[in-house]
Formats: sequence, structure tokens, C-alpha cells
Amino acid sequence: MTSLNATAVEQFEDLIRHEVEDKAIPSISYALVDRDFVLAQGHIQRHDLDFDMREDTCFRIGSITKTFTAVAIMQLVEEGLVDLDADVSEYLPGFQPLNPFKGRETGPYGSQISLRKLMSHTAGIVREPKSGHYLDSTRPPLAETVAELATSTLKQDPSAGVMHYSNAGIAVVGMVIEKVTRKTYSEYISEKILRPLGMHHTSSGMAPGIRERLAPANMWTLDGDSPAPVFSLGGSPAGNIFSTTGDMAKYAQCLLRGGFGPDGSAIVSPASLREMWQPIGKRPSGHDKALNGYGLGFGIGDIDGWTSVGHGGAVYGYASQMMLLPSAGLGVLIFATLDFVNQIASRIGADGLRIALAERNMGPRLPRLQNPPPITDEQLATLPGHYRHESTGEIVEVKEHTKKLYLMGEGVPLQIKPVAGTDFVIDGRIYGRGSEYPHMNLSFPEPETLVWKGARWKRIATLPTEQVPPEIAPHLGEYGPDFNITYLYYSHGELRCLIEYFCTHVCEPVDAGRFRMHGLLYEEEILELGAVDDQGRSGIRVGPMFLARRNQPAECAS
Repeated sequence: MTSLNATAVEQFEDLIRHEVEDKAIPSISYALVDRDFVLAQGHIQRHDLDFDMREDTCFRIGSITKTFTAVAIMQLVEEGLVDLDADVSEYLPGFQPLNPFKGRETGPYGSQISLRKLMSHTAGIVREPKSGHYLDSTRPPLAETVAELATSTLKQDPSAGVMHYSNAGIAVVGMVIEKVTRKTYSEYISEKILRPLGMHHTSSGMAPGIRERLAPANMWTLDGDSPAPVFSLGGSPAGNIFSTTGDMAKYAQCLLRGGFGPDGSAIVSPASLREMWQPIGKRPSGHDKALNGYGLGFGIGDIDGWTSVGHGGAVYGYASQMMLLPSAGLGVLIFATLDFVNQIASRIGADGLRIALAERNMGPRLPRLQNPPPITDEQLATLPGHYRHESTGEIVEVKEHTKKLYLMGEGVPLQIKPVAGTDFVIDGRIYGRGSEYPHMNLSFPEPETLVWKGARWKRIATLPTEQVPPEIAPHLGEYGPDFNITYLYYSHGELRCLIEYFCTHVCEPVDAGRFRMHGLLYEEEILELGAVDDQGRSGIRVGPMFLARRNQPAECAS
């Protein structure tokens, strides 16, 4: 089969078009491939936009970059230049993060920081480095970022084998590539992966001409959308590759062929891929269940009984997904141009694979999408308000905005849509059909009552006044750069940190001025209040990241 039939392509593009228009996503681009052919590819742009989407239009692939870094390391393993289980200090002398768990290990995997642990996110390294982190637009040299990590403090026991996602750890892996090969990360990736595969429109970092070819992307809040900032990230090995659908199709095909390029030359061996696609780390409790596990630079999951491998990516307005079914010989690439819509990209990718499987008589036909009934004027008028959990006292808000309803719960705006009668379902830019989020369904069975999370919530007329502890009150407010503001606020008797636009973390007291964060992105990181940086600025630290205070109230100024 050299392509999907027209009916299958139309069905797939209808699914994509629905999400683009329903969620107001600027564009979603895709490629469906098998080992030998591009079965279908295209760009679906929102009806009111007219950016010229071409063959060389590029996207930020975000953390799919980590798979390139992993392939590069396995190339060096095959050459006998690195050992996955050796202490990284053998390649980076002096790399010895402080390990507070040494002498009281909780697992069988030893206290060394190895490439295997770093690539599987089980090394216990902080999520973001001090310099070159996700909220740092200065892009310091990789060597500087890694030098700072060399004396950082581990946040998890590296002997336990538990996965905690870390961009910082992959930066260290990239530094090993540079030390061993005596080439920059970008030079090595270009020479050993991009050029052999004919990926001529791809670069690690923002090469000349990239910005002009970059599909426009948006950030968003309930107040509206705005153009995404564009700058090269520090720690490039973790997420700074720019590519096109066509180039990424070539990469996916190489992986589906067992690591062989179009001319039969080996980019990486089938044995190495098999090792990379074996789950290593245990999933922490409460973690996203969409993946069965994480191997070496690849997530491992399941689609209708087929083992899937791949990775997602999220970087300032771009949400990407690469999903491969090695046994079926099929793969899909999805590139959306709206921040934090990775669940939508994953859902579309999985449906695209289901359509391709059905065309090969390897799965059932995908049913046609059923549109929900419209929200009524009465619902828009009567449902918004604050609701209190009858037993815990927790308060959530149902909010109307631009003729849409949102449940302001879990620290993110969850759009809700009617199903039938008084029943609703969460279906928005963050969570929707197929999401692993466990509380998708809700209802308003009677006036003034919300049923959600298996409990009843009653409407309240006024919000209770909370007493903020005096040691916390002076620190509430805004921190960090204009393009990505972090908020500290107090709610339901707890300090909370809203970071990276949507991700609210509950902050558990550890000791004076220090809290352990619990949430989607920065789980187990330490939040430090009243921090001061090398320039004497006041702010906070999240792990090693310093975020300066913004618009500090006069009564709180030092």
C-alpha cells in the first residue's frame, strides 16, 4: 500500500479539522507512514488563517528531540565509546551531584548516575537546570548548564528505579555526546542522523531561515490567545530540534525499518532499538497512565493491543506527537500550533493509526465522530458559579466565557460540553475524549448542585475569607519572565504555585520557607521562598531555577 484511500484520508482530515475549528487551534499538520511510503500527509489550518503551509514549513518538535539524543548515544554504545551503566563522571569528570539518599538507598540499582538512568529519567536529577531551563530565554552554553548540574542536589533516590521526568538529565546526556565525539551536539546529530536520512529541512537549534519557515503558534489563557515566544532553548538535547512533517516522516520510517536508512545503511541497530523500547523505570503513583513505561529516550504505550513507542513534545505554542507501532510497521506524526494541546495531538495520532490499521484489515473501522449538542442559553445563564464539596469543603468554579463553559478545577480551565440532559463531559484544549484524566464526567442533576469526582458540590453565594499565614503572605504574587509568569497564591489552606501557564502545584511545607511541590510538571521539586540570586534580586526558587519577583508590593519590598 503506497497511500491511504481517499475515504480514509478524508475521515482522518475530518477528525483533525473538527479539533482545529472546535478548539480554535491555528493549525494541525500530520504525516502517516509505513516502512516504505508516506501514506498521507497534510496541513489543516483554521478557517480564518492563511499562513502559507508548505513542504518546508517547520515546527518545534520539543521533547521528541530526546529520541534523537537517545539514538546518538546508542550509536556510541555500538562503537564501544560509552557504557550505559558506567558513572557519568567517567565522561564528565567532576560530575557528582549531591546525593542525600546515599547510605539509605531504597532500591537495587545503585547510587551511580548513569546514562541508562538519565535516559530513562530514573537518575533523580531535578526537572530543570539552574541556567538554560524552560523559563530562561538566554540560552547559555550546554557546558555551563551541565557544570551547574554537577553540584546540584538529587531530588529522588537513583537506586529506586522510579521515573521522574527531567530535561536537565537529558542535557547531561547531550554533554556526554559532545565530550566523547569532540563535536557539538548539533554537529553530531546533523552528521550521524539528519544528513544520512536526507532530513535537509531539520536543524538542532534555530538555524538561518528557520524562523521564516516556522508555522505561527499561539499561547493561550481564558482571556485570549497570543503569539508564542520564539527563542532557542538551553539544554538543546532535551527539546530544541526544528523539523518538518516530511523530514520527521523519514525519521519515523528509519525507526520502523529497524534503524536502517533509505539506502540500507544502519543509523542504529535493531538490537539497540529493542533495548531502547524496553520499559525501565517504574511509574510514580498518580503519573500519566497513557504510557506503560519509559525506556531509553522513548515512551512505551499501547494502542488497541499494539505496542506503541514514541514521544510527545511541548514547547511554547507547539504540541507534537510521534507514535510508532513497530510490529504493524506504521507510524504517525502530529504537529499542533497551540500550547498545551498534547492530549489532542495524542488522540488524533492514535485515531490516525487506527484508520491505517483498518485499511490493512488489522483493526476495526473507526466510527464517525458524533458532535455534542449545543449549550443552551439557560445553561449558560444558570450553571456558572462557585460550588463547594459537601464533605471536604473544596471549592471549584463553573465559569462562562465567550459562550463556553469551563470548570476551573485541578488548577486548569477544563471546558465542559453537554452530552444529554443534565450530563456533561470535559472536552477542551487540555483534556477530552481518550484522555487518561479520571474525572471526565460531571452533571448538574438539580438546581444549585454539581456532581463531579463521585461527590456532590453545592453552590455557594459568597467565597469564604481565608487567613493567609503571615510567613507566607508577603511572598504571594507574580514571579519570572513576561513570557511565562509564575503565580504564588493561597487557597483552601494551602500555598499553591501556578507555573507554565496551567500547571497548579500544591506546596507541602518542609521547613521554614521551603515547600515540596505536588503537581503535573514539577512533582517533588523544592519551592524556596525569599530566595536571592547572584545579582541581589529577590524571588523564589523552583528546584535550582531562580524566578525574580515581579511588581513587588511596596509594603513587601525589602
